[in-house]
Amino acid sequence: MRCVLLHYHILKNGGMTIEAILDRSFGDRFAKIETGERDGHVSKTSLLSLLERNPDVRAVSSHQIRYPVPAIPGFLFFDLCFLRDPIDRIRSMYDYFRQKPSPGDPVSDFANELRMGDFVARLIQEMPWYINDAQVNLLANGIVNDCPAKQDLERATAKMMRCSFLGVLDRFPESLIAGQHFLRPVFPELDCAEPAVNVSGDLGSTLDDRLGKVRDACSTRVYSELLSLSVMDLELLDRARAEVERRYNLIPDHQIQILRSRLQTKGTLARENRRSILV
Repeated sequence: MRCVLLHYHILKNGGMTIEAILDRSFGDRFAKIETGERDGHVSKTSLLSLLERNPDVRAVSSHQIRYPVPAIPGFLFFDLCFLRDPIDRIRSMYDYFRQKPSPGDPVSDFANELRMGDFVARLIQEMPWYINDAQVNLLANGIVNDCPAKQDLERATAKMMRCSFLGVLDRFPESLIAGQHFLRPVFPELDCAEPAVNVSGDLGSTLDDRLGKVRDACSTRVYSELLSLSVMDLELLDRARAEVERRYNLIPDHQIQILRSRLQTKGTLARENRRSILV
């Protein structure tokens, strides 16, 4: 049985840092796959083709692999997925595209043409799937250009609870420590001691500071709509935080100290302790 770690790289959820971890841990046994289309989907067939062409690959990352975790004879897949506060995620998208424009991408164009409050309003009006419980939608349905239904929260929660390496961005060190601890028996080369990368915007701020920035940028009506469209994502996030904490608390104290020491040495915790932002 061939074991493969699949990183479900949700946009602006700290994925560049995770990819750096996978690259350093697995080297040439790590691969990335995308379709080249903005809204493309990496099919099970495409994933299998990649793995068959590269028999040594042990970890794969993509923005465009979709849940559910594939079931392919001869393979056992372990999923890695990080979640983020949905309001902070929208702010991060705005800041990111203003720093690194992607001409022709409507979200990037909106970010570079509009102030933040107007950016949020335009997404709500024209592309609500980017805001409307997008993380619940990705976990529950594996799609991005549609809006989820109320029952999707429980489906997303079930997938989150089964996630092999679950992460929450505002519980970043705990997520890395728990993920490494429980996957090392299968992937002994996995080493999560890696400085944060692709870091920009509001360095030194807290999550509350960043949420306040979005609230202040929006009109009362727009911010109320934003919160209304994020209710299930916020609930999923709270459940994910609790699950990360539960897994973290299962690790013996001496092993936590060893792992935290390595993270501190590499700089991951140093950045977190300075309350920098991962984008």
